[in-house]
Amino acid sequence: MKVIFACTLFLSLLFSAACERVVTPDEYFAIAQRVAAKIQREADERIRLEAAGEPEIKYSPEQLRNAEGDLEALVDNLKRASDGGHTLATYFLANLQDNPMFSERSRKETCGLYQKAMDQGLLAAAVGYYHLCDKAYERFDLHNADHLKYLQSLEQLLKKPNVHGDAYPLPAKHSLCFFDEGAPLPQQGALAAMRARAVALVLTEDQYRAEANYILALTRVNRNDRYDSQNIADLDEAEALGCNDFHGLSAMMRNAVKIAEKQ
Repeated sequence: MKVIFACTLFLSLLFSAACERVVTPDEYFAIAQRVAAKIQREADERIRLEAAGEPEIKYSPEQLRNAEGDLEALVDNLKRASDGGHTLATYFLANLQDNPMFSERSRKETCGLYQKAMDQGLLAAAVGYYHLCDKAYERFDLHNADHLKYLQSLEQLLKKPNVHGDAYPLPAKHSLCFFDEGAPLPQQGALAAMRARAVALVLTEDQYRAEANYILALTRVNRNDRYDSQNIADLDEAEALGCNDFHGLSAMMRNAVKIAEKQ
């Protein structure tokens, strides 16, 4: 009797597991989008109160728990979608975690997410990878194998048909071409300033292509450690796509190439 009962229980559990509907990566991503929309509405309300001159907003313990719960739900659903191969979920998760103030372990984890989305063909992820992860360039080690591999991947993405074209515009954390980090901040509240920066960093596909070409122009050198005609071609493409040269690097590079060609 015990054997029969055990077998019946096992078959019941097996049938129940088989009938349980599997949540798809797209569905997890849709849930994450709904949570993000809720967080956005709450942020909009805080900005409205700030603009109206309301005193500093204080939150009850329950409100703080709810906010933490929303953020945890957002991250959890993005992770589940990403684990299922959802490229945009992977990118948004990386963008959410992209903070240079975090630990080195967190930075490497975020770089892994950018790399994953980049390998899946998302150009925006390659631009994000440059700003957070291309440490060889920060050391001016422009012949570093990892840096050269990154540049090759970036160039290949620019040449391939964009399979994620419908996903744009997408948020960026930094921009060389479309946001001047050195510009004076507008006279507005702290939350409104954060919102204005975030809005300015939502880039179209062409803007990401401009960013990618500008990165190639700035960080690729020839065997003699000099810029050459290829850099100028990359720079021309970036500027044709609307890239702003906030720091005057275009003129400097063009002049350097002219001098090198005369030698």
